[in-house]
Amino acid sequence: MVRGFVKTGVSSAIHASGAEWLLATRRRQPVVLGYHRVVDDFAAHAAYSIPAMLISRAMLDRHLDWIGRRFQIVSLDELRSRVAARSGSARPIAAITFDDGYRDFYEHAFPLLKRKGIPAAVFAVTEWAGTSELLPHDKLYLLLTRASTLRASLSRELSQLLGRLDIALPNRAQIARGTTVHAALRMLITTLSRPDLQRIIDALDVEYRLPGDLPDGLRPLSWDMLAEISDAGIVVGSHTKSHILLTNEERGKVIDETTGSRKELERRLGRAVTCFAYPDGRFDAPAVRAVAAAGYEVAVTTCRHRDPEYPWLTLPRVLLWEQSSAGARGRFSGAILSCQLNGLFDVPSACRQPHSGATFTLRSYGERHSSPASVRRTMSASGR
Repeated sequence: MVRGFVKTGVSSAIHASGAEWLLATRRRQPVVLGYHRVVDDFAAHAAYSIPAMLISRAMLDRHLDWIGRRFQIVSLDELRSRVAARSGSARPIAAITFDDGYRDFYEHAFPLLKRKGIPAAVFAVTEWAGTSELLPHDKLYLLLTRASTLRASLSRELSQLLGRLDIALPNRAQIARGTTVHAALRMLITTLSRPDLQRIIDALDVEYRLPGDLPDGLRPLSWDMLAEISDAGIVVGSHTKSHILLTNEERGKVIDETTGSRKELERRLGRAVTCFAYPDGRFDAPAVRAVAAAGYEVAVTTCRHRDPEYPWLTLPRVLLWEQSSAGARGRFSGAILSCQLNGLFDVPSACRQPHSGATFTLRSYGERHSSPASVRRTMSASGR
């Protein structure tokens, strides 16, 4: 509550003072917004889903109207050409994206976007699309929540489980006493390889079986839904084959996940796929080179670090959810959303991702970017 009042006060003061010049550096560059799930009732879904991945249909409606009045919203695959053609007097440019390809995008966001005539991009996980399975992070969150409810100590339960499975955490990771569900989820997802993570999920699933009546919105878009939204002008991009964190995996796996997902989307949808989203926004130099070699032209992250060699393959995004623009009383605040989009609440030093050479920068989006074909030739010659 206190934090909400502080954010409301700061953003309102900036808005009232007219100090837009403080935000000018950001406004000269395109703003890319990222969402995940769009639901009918935030409070009801937050009871069993990761809250920071949810936004209600009503709140998204407010976001889109506010953004549409202040930005020229363009398709993500046209972003580079639109930035190059933009005159100095034109409105700032924005692009809208949705990660993971949840079914509730089709139910709630797609009709809203069509009605407003707003372009957007959806990033699909190809091995998940068309199935009834949950994404690993969603299933793990639900299982950890059940374990936390049924056991006195989640940290003790996890420590014993890791011991039984003979899984050693990296030196930088630890299960602290009193670990929360969210902290445990982040630690496991961001430090373990997919095989080890899957072993933990399988073991927890035996012990804490999930109910079979989970909402359909948690499940993935079908291929027919993806084809329909693609035919309607929504950009369908890749979010890898299995939603692995590229920074946790071996080179061969990274190449397979980035290249294979693009080929599958193109085969299924019958059109070129040029956009990519790094799962959890995590990238390092090898991951960026793999994305370039796979032929993508635009790739988005979740922080403001960028690879100076491939700025269009490390395009920053602002991730938003229900509370991102909520004031102290939980109502939509355009002043707070403006501060969010312009990075006023960002803390650059808080990003601890292993970017391996990327720099925190707000330099121009017109920086040098080698073509995907030249990158593929370079990687082939070097054996990478």
